[in-house]
Amino acid sequence: MKIVKYFMSVLVFMLNSVNATTVIDKLNSLALADKAPVVYEQKTLEDGFQSLYFEGALYQGKQTKIFSYYKAPVGEGPFPAVVLIHGGGGSAFKDWIQKWNEAGFAAISIAVEGQTGTLTGNKKPKWVKHKWAGPRRPGIYNDANKSLNDQWMNQSITAALQAHNLLRSFDEIDKNKIGLSGISWGGVITSTVIGFDQRFAFAIPIYGCGFLDGMKNHYGKALANNASYKNVWEPALRINHFKAPTLWMTGLKENNFSLDAQAETYKLLSGRHYQSIQPKLRHSHKHGWTPKEPYEFARSVINNEPILYFYQQNVSNDSVTIKLNILDNKSEDIEESTLYYTTDTGHTLERKWHQLSVTLKALGNSISLHASLPKEATAWVFNVKHQGLIYSSEFSERTK
Repeated sequence: MKIVKYFMSVLVFMLNSVNATTVIDKLNSLALADKAPVVYEQKTLEDGFQSLYFEGALYQGKQTKIFSYYKAPVGEGPFPAVVLIHGGGGSAFKDWIQKWNEAGFAAISIAVEGQTGTLTGNKKPKWVKHKWAGPRRPGIYNDANKSLNDQWMNQSITAALQAHNLLRSFDEIDKNKIGLSGISWGGVITSTVIGFDQRFAFAIPIYGCGFLDGMKNHYGKALANNASYKNVWEPALRINHFKAPTLWMTGLKENNFSLDAQAETYKLLSGRHYQSIQPKLRHSHKHGWTPKEPYEFARSVINNEPILYFYQQNVSNDSVTIKLNILDNKSEDIEESTLYYTTDTGHTLERKWHQLSVTLKALGNSISLHASLPKEATAWVFNVKHQGLIYSSEFSERTK
């Protein structure tokens, strides 16, 4: 049965392959257009937010519209800005925009499943769908049998690119300082979009990443034979094009997207990537937008300020050493430093994690972090806390 499904997937992909180049070229062109999408409706609400419907992709031959909320911070522009993409069960979120406003950024939060910002129902409330909607997310790329134009990922990427183009058309926005951030499935979309759009000044995928087909959970099972994901939508296919800084934030015990899959993704980037792998971070929209790290990272990027960065790791059978840059050419006050390691394999959620103390040593313009590392350790990550913020080394695995 699996073989039949695989060959059916390959057949559908072959039928779609004639259109694949056209779809990819269209997305690449949209990322270079600098042409604002049509805005069909724009209202200023009592709380100061604006609700917008702007031009999305064609779906089944009909024009879609993307619902969004937008708000700029108090003061005079031009402001830096960010495009925000929700995850499963979400929509356009005012609370998320408010967080970015407080950090000094204008923000547009878009709904990528044809929904509005209104909930209906009591026990299990759902977002109200508007009449110009495209598709809802079909599970885990379960629309591979459809035309590439009508597949949800194409619709979502188009929405993100159009939101970027819309922000770039606003006089109050500094179009050279616009970033992108997504939570969960929004992180997957973010990882995919930056392969097409290199105009973003920064990107912050939260939880979500690429290499979903190799994860040892429901994602890996669902995508094992999905040719559309592997050959068209996999973020790793294009992510090396992105040269701006990125921050990858997740939890040490993240329950959906594994740490190794995320690391495989960011290690392909051309630009510098930073990590914040937080021991207690849970998975939800609110938990994803609450930590301060994304906002401080974005501010540092647009202000061209240095960010703590791990580099030059050396591993032996029983120890590991890594270097950390020193900001402002002075010794940094590291509040905490920890090595997390595991001796297990499989999805990183299922592994048991242990903690080891770290020895710090100042070395000119850097700090050396040293810790013992059991020979049985299969993976590890360094964490430091500085000014209340968690910075992490790359997720590393023992060479097999």
